[in-house]
Amino acid sequence: EIFKFKMRTKVACHFQIPPPSDENFTNTIYSVCFSPDGRNILVAVGDRIFFYNAKTLEYEDSVRGHKSDVYCVAFSKDGLRFASGSADKTVVIWSISKEGLLRYNHKDPIQFLAYNPVLNSLISVTDGDFGLWTLDQSNVVKHDLPSKGLCADWSPDGQLLAIGCFNGTVLLRDKNGGKLAELMKSVSPIWTVQFCPKKFDTTDNTLAIGSWDEKLSIYSIAGGKSFNQIGLDKKLGFDPLSISFFSGGHYMVIGGTNKKLTLWNKEGVKLGEIGEMNDWIFSCSVQSETNKVLGSTNQGELKIHDVEFKTVHGLYNERYAHRDLMTDVIIQHLVSETRVKIRCRDYIRRISIYKDRLAVQLPEKLIIYTVNPEDPLDMKYKAYRKISKKLECEDLLVLEHHIILYKGKTLQLLNFSGAIEREWIMDSEIGYSKVIGGPPKKEGLIVGLKDGSIFKVFVDNAFPILLIKQSTAIKSVDINANREKVAVVDEFNNLFIYDSISKKLLHQETNVESVSWNLEMDEMLAYTGDGQLYIKTGDLSPSSQRMPGEVVGFKGSKIFTLFDGSMTAIDVPQSGTFYQYLQKDFKMAYKIACLGVTEQDWRSLGIEALKANDFDMSKRAFARIRDLKFLDLCEKSENAHRRRELNKFELEGEILCYLGKFKEASLLLCKNNLAKKAINMYTLLRKFKEAKEVAQKYGQGDIMDDEMILNQARDEEDNGNWKESASLYIKCKHFKEAIDVYGKKGVLDSILNILKILDKDKHNEEIQLCARYFKEMDNHTYAKQALLKLGDIKGLMALHIEFHQWDEALNQLKTHPQFADKVYLPYADWLAANDRFEEAQAAYKKAKKPDLALRIIEFLTKNAVIEKRFKDAAKYLFILACEHLKMVEDAVHPSPEDLKNLKRFEESSKKAEIYHAYDHVHKLIEDPYHSMVHGSLINETIFNSSRFLVNTISSQSLPGINKVYIYYALSLLGSKFEAFRTARFGYEKLQTLKISPEWQEEIDLAALKIRCKPFSDKEQYQPICNRCMNVNALINQNGDHCTACGHPFIRNFVGFDTLPLVEFVPETRIPLPNVLELLKEEPDESVSTPSSRPSQRTKPETDGWKENIYGEEQTLTFNQQNNEEDNDLFTQRMLEWLETQVTADSYRPVEVNEEILRSLRFSEVFMIDLRHICKSYPIRFFRNVIPDISIGLCDNSGKFYLQDEYEFANIEGNEW
Repeated sequence: EIFKFKMRTKVACHFQIPPPSDENFTNTIYSVCFSPDGRNILVAVGDRIFFYNAKTLEYEDSVRGHKSDVYCVAFSKDGLRFASGSADKTVVIWSISKEGLLRYNHKDPIQFLAYNPVLNSLISVTDGDFGLWTLDQSNVVKHDLPSKGLCADWSPDGQLLAIGCFNGTVLLRDKNGGKLAELMKSVSPIWTVQFCPKKFDTTDNTLAIGSWDEKLSIYSIAGGKSFNQIGLDKKLGFDPLSISFFSGGHYMVIGGTNKKLTLWNKEGVKLGEIGEMNDWIFSCSVQSETNKVLGSTNQGELKIHDVEFKTVHGLYNERYAHRDLMTDVIIQHLVSETRVKIRCRDYIRRISIYKDRLAVQLPEKLIIYTVNPEDPLDMKYKAYRKISKKLECEDLLVLEHHIILYKGKTLQLLNFSGAIEREWIMDSEIGYSKVIGGPPKKEGLIVGLKDGSIFKVFVDNAFPILLIKQSTAIKSVDINANREKVAVVDEFNNLFIYDSISKKLLHQETNVESVSWNLEMDEMLAYTGDGQLYIKTGDLSPSSQRMPGEVVGFKGSKIFTLFDGSMTAIDVPQSGTFYQYLQKDFKMAYKIACLGVTEQDWRSLGIEALKANDFDMSKRAFARIRDLKFLDLCEKSENAHRRRELNKFELEGEILCYLGKFKEASLLLCKNNLAKKAINMYTLLRKFKEAKEVAQKYGQGDIMDDEMILNQARDEEDNGNWKESASLYIKCKHFKEAIDVYGKKGVLDSILNILKILDKDKHNEEIQLCARYFKEMDNHTYAKQALLKLGDIKGLMALHIEFHQWDEALNQLKTHPQFADKVYLPYADWLAANDRFEEAQAAYKKAKKPDLALRIIEFLTKNAVIEKRFKDAAKYLFILACEHLKMVEDAVHPSPEDLKNLKRFEESSKKAEIYHAYDHVHKLIEDPYHSMVHGSLINETIFNSSRFLVNTISSQSLPGINKVYIYYALSLLGSKFEAFRTARFGYEKLQTLKISPEWQEEIDLAALKIRCKPFSDKEQYQPICNRCMNVNALINQNGDHCTACGHPFIRNFVGFDTLPLVEFVPETRIPLPNVLELLKEEPDESVSTPSSRPSQRTKPETDGWKENIYGEEQTLTFNQQNNEEDNDLFTQRMLEWLETQVTADSYRPVEVNEEILRSLRFSEVFMIDLRHICKSYPIRFFRNVIPDISIGLCDNSGKFYLQDEYEFANIEGNEW
């Protein structure tokens, strides 16, 4: 649908200034301007300044203050002053009362004046300079110009000043005249410059420049430092003399040598001509906040034009398109309120919109845009086709594949290529046309002619179809959706409604300006007139409401109105019409309701249809408002109606109840012998007082017992009266609800009282609920009673486990052993959590889960390492080693599984020793106070521990063990004990490790200092192997054993120094009981030489040498004097054994026979016997070769200690 509104201008007033009487002057008007309030006009003619009324151009006054022609005038922004500049080289500042306030001079004639819009300072431009005058300065500041100044203007914020010069340059200065930038625009003079008064969506200023090469240029000034041209220069075809912006900033007026005032937008697009004058237009001005344009010529003509901007619109259903700023198209979805803009950058002449098509006519072309037709909310219009030629018409319509043009009597059908496919010549001029829809390429139009004829025209039919013929010209016409009725508004604002088939006049109204049928309802139309909106449906009288504007569209409950060039969508409720149909036609009422009524209106339709047993209509109405209660009532009533059981009064009572009218419902039900229904209603509503009254009044008291009490109990519960509620539940024997009430409040004694009266066979579920609440409240005793009452042994066992009542659980197992697996496993977990590991392990075994015991110990070990409790970690590792050893079935002839467990035993044992030693080192670093308190003894222990760790771990890496700490302790204490070689070794190792920055300098310095010391260790710290008597270095990275014979150093596990112990093994042929008996025998002191051994044969001595044969072994010894060692059979055997050993890697313990076993003192022999852990694990034998040293052995761990240190460790609690 097309609305024809364009720019329209008219001359508001006109005045011709006669030539002056003085022959030295002419009537040329050099400058004009409006006062800020728009009431007056200043006109510079000759040597005078004239005042004219802005509305009528009537002369009001004049002033004279110059000796020559006045070239320029300007008003201050506040309107309190104005200024004039003359060819006599003076500037005069006047008050608004026309009194001269100030005069100042220049060296050249004054060419232009302009007041700062913010600061009210004045610039005066001359041929050679420009001056700046402000109120707070008595002197005028002047600045030279590179060329003759012709024009100037201030930016809207008053911070920038643009000056146009004769040499084609534009100068940009700050508010004080300081230089900012310069633009060489043209070789021709810059005759006019003008800043746009608005900045819109940018912080930059926009400047329009007119030069005498017939060009207009638009520039954006970024930050006052640079010129950025917007688009290309616009060729005017004349020389511009004056530019003036409208106050909104969207449009500007240009006057020049073509004697015309032309309208342009801010982007330099020509929009049209405002008017023509009698000569060159030297000056033009736009009145503030209005659209009045003043022009003046060099022939003394003054003319004011009124410019009226009308927007070209198009409307189709909810899509509304209109012209914005003459060059843009705004498309708005009136329902979703989304908007898009299409920038055409040219003057838009006409717009048409239809379905997914949008046609925009420009001066030299027509563009068709489209959107996705499948998406009703799609607003992304894209160019679809272009007709690149000028189209002359009065209006146009766009269709799916065609354009309709009409002019005069002719209708033309064009395809999107611009070719004419069909033409219709009507009998009279076309006054109105509208697309009424149809399939693509078969659309129909309704056309109203000025002779009163109304035709239907189809694009695929060459012959128009006459619908109606009347005597008056058609102003507007519309046809309803089913094409059966036509509404016509004629030139005299009369409305006629015709039947399109019978041509019969159905209705007539007067004073109607516009009309539109509802697109969603055939019988409804809207029309406007005298500021009123009327809505007429069918034969009903029209309803009205106040609304200015004209109706141009009607869809559903939305009416689209046009007022003052803007489109508005108004929601119009249809309640009035709806209720008129509600009493007589449900279907019509439903149609009207679909257009838009309130929720209450829908409910009224549903209720009335339900009462009339129109269940389908009722359900449709209630479904619209999603009233589930009434939908259920409809379904129930329909089923009852089918069974012929529907009671009219009961239905009406339920409806009243659903509407909250309980008293009316009760009266209706009781009146029709349905008192029981009324009682049930009040009971459900928890209005027990009213229910009792109805029951007593109508003799229904017998039905009020248990049910009434139950409902009252529920009501008391909802109201928070839990004690009363529980009592009522018990009274009506609803024990479960009572238990819930007491349980939520934690009143266990009351639950116990209920438990006592419950019967197991009848109230099993209630008893279980009691038990649940007792458990939730951690009351084991009460829960036990409930479960015993139920006879639930399984539940009782679970209760004991949950509350950790292990004694009761274990006692229960005596009579119910089938629950052993369920008891022992959580019991073991609990024991482990409480550090009762031995009991936990036993429990795990009973639960047949020995692997879990190991996992717990591994977890405890890991946590101890993380928390740096290394002594605890060693303890847990030893326990873990013992557990692995316990799992070995045969250590002598091990199976593959036994081998794995033996390996794990050895690994865990070794790790336990390492963490035990590392604990000393860690305390030195983390708790140096510990070593200070205990003195040198603990330091020696730490030194020995660090040596043991270096010998043991070598390249191995264990969690929690910091090698930096180990080597630092080794180096630090090595230096202290004069073991310089060992200390140097430690410092060298530290150089290869990552060290914290705070230690780096100290270690580097110590590493340098140690090089000044001897490269040796103090002899007293060097370990001596008690097996081969070799002296060993302090450090052996290949292992903690003798480098010569491979015998492991047996260490004191308190001070970590080496002990004088030598390991031996009895011959395999000697049974273990015999070994133990032989060891316990007192040695025979008479056996002093090995010659008495029966298994040894001795050959005679020769030259002091003696040959001995022992089994398959032969030895040759030199006969020396007998001493104590010669009498020691064990020592002799040890020396002989060494002679059979090739390298340290081939180390084997010394093997001894019965004689040697018998010769040993039992107090000097130590046995590591772990058979209490693994019965088949072999005993290890050691001899103390220095009996004076008192050595102790821990039977549990198999570790050696010096006796005094062991006792001290026991006192401190540091033993394993």
